[in-house]
Amino acid sequence: MNTKLLPLVAACLVASPAHSAEPIANLFNDATFKGQLQLFDFQRDFDGESADRRDTSFGGLFYLRSGETNGVSFGGSFASANPIWDTDDAIYGLVGGGAPGSANERESVNRLQEYFVSGNWYDTKITVGAQELRTPMMNPFPLRAIPFTYRGASVKNTSIDNLAITALYITDYMGWTAEEFGSVADGVKSEFARKGVVVDVEDNPMLALGFDYTLPFEQVKTKASIWHYTMEDVYNQTYFKLNMSGDLGATNWYFKPSYLKQDSQGSLNSTEAEFDTYQAGFHLGMKWNGFDATVKYVTTGEGDIVAPFGDEKVIIQQVVQSARANEDAYAAQLAYRFAPSSALKGVSAYLNYASYEVDGEASKDIDETDISVRYDMNEYVEGLSLRARHAIVNYATGDDLTDTRFYVYYKFEI
Repeated sequence: MNTKLLPLVAACLVASPAHSAEPIANLFNDATFKGQLQLFDFQRDFDGESADRRDTSFGGLFYLRSGETNGVSFGGSFASANPIWDTDDAIYGLVGGGAPGSANERESVNRLQEYFVSGNWYDTKITVGAQELRTPMMNPFPLRAIPFTYRGASVKNTSIDNLAITALYITDYMGWTAEEFGSVADGVKSEFARKGVVVDVEDNPMLALGFDYTLPFEQVKTKASIWHYTMEDVYNQTYFKLNMSGDLGATNWYFKPSYLKQDSQGSLNSTEAEFDTYQAGFHLGMKWNGFDATVKYVTTGEGDIVAPFGDEKVIIQQVVQSARANEDAYAAQLAYRFAPSSALKGVSAYLNYASYEVDGEASKDIDETDISVRYDMNEYVEGLSLRARHAIVNYATGDDLTDTRFYVYYKFEI
């Protein structure tokens, strides 16, 4: 563990209120172990000269949590993604061995995903160490075999009814195929490097403060979230989202508007990476008798969205996401879940189409069509599910592509 965190770990261990003494045995008696085995096959085929990509991996995620004693608990997890075979295609990115699109030999990725100590006192949970996060702009980024994980400290307080207040102090992260932590500054550098921009980013932590409040309305369920993230001398970002839903006759409607504001600061402002941008949009949908229909719209400001650690962009498809400067995007999705009483119990599917347009530059137009089918087989094998996804992406200029993904999950808990 990063030695800078040791004083905080010690504080968690000694700060337990004396009046809540519990036997050490609770750490073991109340422990849980759960995980999932997973087999993935991802393939991307280009119409032009770009190298096709394909990876097949087998591995899993395994989570161990202790019980609590005097408010203190421990946790850890292990992640694994291993190539089953090599192909003549380039690396996709499910496993290690090289950047996606390269012809390097594939390598296994096996790592400690989490190792942390938590203190839970007075409606406040403090977690110190390596941990997965689930916040709007810093989350597992679950696009490959292994999710992102982070190292630092998180605090969550729920002492006020319907309100959760979360604070983060994050120094390091591991991406999809890394086996060692790197600084969050390195993550920002990599984000710009993918765009061909080289920047020298100061090695500062990411700080965040978030408020998630469920409003006490009866007819319209409403949750409001506002988060602010900052990296000194790098950038600030503020994210706001409303999640509203209600019943209209036999249907259920929902409306999810969101707004993201991003600004570079400090030394980054004196480089070609300087940016000042925003993203605003919404989801508007209706659920009825197993169907779920959604329309989406988003507009982005004069700079690309910077999102090295996961995000909640308004439109996120299998391949393309709403992220480019001066972009307007429109999407429609129709999903259906078969009833538990039907012959296709456990099957769900969706069709998702989006069009991305950059103002005044028709040569940058993109459209993507996604098809997904999932089959939860709990009726036959508890925890087993299958999924198939296929995307068709058309570019006004550049190689069109198809992207096909197969997933097999087996979840278990002891």
